[in-house]
Amino acid sequence: MLKEVFKNADSKDLLPLAMAIHILVNKLPVTARSKEKPGVRLEKGKVVDDNYEGYVLKLAIEKGEVLRVTPIVGPYKGLPVIVVPIKDGDEVLGAIGAVDITAGIFEEVLLLARRPELSEFLPEDAFPK
Repeated sequence: MLKEVFKNADSKDLLPLAMAIHILVNKLPVTARSKEKPGVRLEKGKVVDDNYEGYVLKLAIEKGEVLRVTPIVGPYKGLPVIVVPIKDGDEVLGAIGAVDITAGIFEEVLLLARRPELSEFLPEDAFPK
């Protein structure tokens, strides 16, 4: 049931999940859309676009892959973003993304810090031995 709801969700349907993620990532810009309909764009704790198309979101839906890219057009032109498809098995239902203000620095910090106490919480590829 959730699968069908999410695939056709509009910005009102996506807002609670997008806002939760927005707050979780300390209010970094977050965008989300369903496979079939435009979605929402959040910045500074507020909805700035409730009909957001998002070409990187569309690309993640089409490819079914996590994208770490720097858009060449749109509101986040020139800023690195991370966009993940929302999947149920192999079926892509939508996508959600955030501006990556770290530009990948978290991976470098983990590599430099090599804090063993973190290893139990992270996947192997995030904490090389």
